[in-house]
Amino acid sequence: MSNFFEKFPWKKDKELFEEATELFTKRQYENWVIFRFGCDLEDADDLDLIFRGRYPDAILIKVREGEIVEALNVEFEENSSNFKGHNPEKCDLIVCARDDWNEKFPNEKCSLPVYVVSSKFFRKEC
Repeated sequence: MSNFFEKFPWKKDKELFEEATELFTKRQYENWVIFRFGCDLEDADDLDLIFRGRYPDAILIKVREGEIVEALNVEFEENSSNFKGHNPEKCDLIVCARDDWNEKFPNEKCSLPVYVVSSKFFRKEC
């Protein structure tokens, strides 16, 4: 852990630990996918993400000299198979923690490209 984070007012509170343990094992993976995607974008100075609050979840934009030059509609999911039932004509990219489309739908090709976020801290058994 970097020195910056060591300065946080970390707590050793039993109730907080219990809540964190419960949430860690049942975390909301779509939010985790969004967070990890942001981490993956950290070194991409020309990319930014704009959230909508509706389907698709966000617009990924490429910016050059302060102007948007390209954009993609992005849907975040825990698993790529969770995209089933969404309208693929309104989306350009699925961002997920696991690409399980072929496992769930072996006779059906996924209609969109899938980006799998970095798996650091992802509890694969969940």
